[in-house]
Amino acid sequence: MRPWLKAGLIGGGVLAFLTILTSLGTLLPSEVCTIISCCLCAPLLLAYLGTGGLAAYWLTPPRTAGEGAKEGALAGTIAGVMDSVVSMTLALIMGAAGVYQQMLGQLSPETLRALEEIGLGGLYTSGGIIALSCVGNICGILWAVAMGAAGGAIMAAAKRD
Repeated sequence: MRPWLKAGLIGGGVLAFLTILTSLGTLLPSEVCTIISCCLCAPLLLAYLGTGGLAAYWLTPPRTAGEGAKEGALAGTIAGVMDSVVSMTLALIMGAAGVYQQMLGQLSPETLRALEEIGLGGLYTSGGIIALSCVGNICGILWAVAMGAAGGAIMAAAKRD
């Protein structure tokens, strides 16, 4: 199996697991959900970098930073797409289960009116949140590619032999 594919599958599994943990946090009170999300920020960042680094580590020596970046970007693409599929699936499930409506019900009427006044009221419906999730997933894939490339370049430069 190619190094980038193997690293991408492992990284995608780790990212999907962290995404599931973050999504399950939304079922808890908002204060707890915020703490969980903050605690998972560093592991998420390390998972993106680690995916690219793992792809570069598995390259046959001698490694170059450019080759490591390429393998890391490919691995990041696989990991980002896997994570996006899991994230979108969870968004659809949570939307169908009414979780978003319950969360929106916790907003004060003044907040909802202010959002309507600035033209963002339509985003805070189940469909709007799913649309935002799609945009977020595209950005997440691009982020995974960039961080995978960075992790691959760093690993390849640090471990040439």
